[in-house]
Amino acid sequence: MNPSSINGPANLVQQLIDTLHQELALFAELEHCLEAQLGALRQRSLEALEEAAMATSERLTRLERLEQTRLRQGRLLRRILGLDPLASGEQLMTAVAALPEGASAAQTLRQLQQALQAQQERARRQCETLEFSLQYAIRIGQELLEFLQELEQPATARIYTPTGRTTQAAPPHPVINQVG
Repeated sequence: MNPSSINGPANLVQQLIDTLHQELALFAELEHCLEAQLGALRQRSLEALEEAAMATSERLTRLERLEQTRLRQGRLLRRILGLDPLASGEQLMTAVAALPEGASAAQTLRQLQQALQAQQERARRQCETLEFSLQYAIRIGQELLEFLQELEQPATARIYTPTGRTTQAAPPHPVINQVG
């Protein structure tokens, strides 16, 4: 076996490990951004909310790119190791562990993947909390707008005509006959 063929998979495994480290760091940043959005909602700071939302969006874009890189690296590593492109992660770990000095790399990959899954779950729960908070804020805003619109309406009632337009309703008739 030629040394470059052994070195190739080892380099790719190291690149995959590096990508996983980057993803974990980016997920930590994402959690911070999501918390900043929740804090801005609590403080009713529209500017801070907008800034945190933009930062969150930027982190999500970077995470998508890293995920694509990680998936591409995994497919390439499977191909180099002679595995089916759709081989499970466990099959990949077994093949990596079979490489010279691959046992520690496989263990590192397992740990990083578990950490990434835990981080993804935390971010998902945080996103659900943020979604609930935003929906609640929207409902409060809608109720406030409805209340303010009711205050602005004139005292006279308006009715819809058959043509779809509104006209002023007839003035209310007094209950007591004041004429006699």
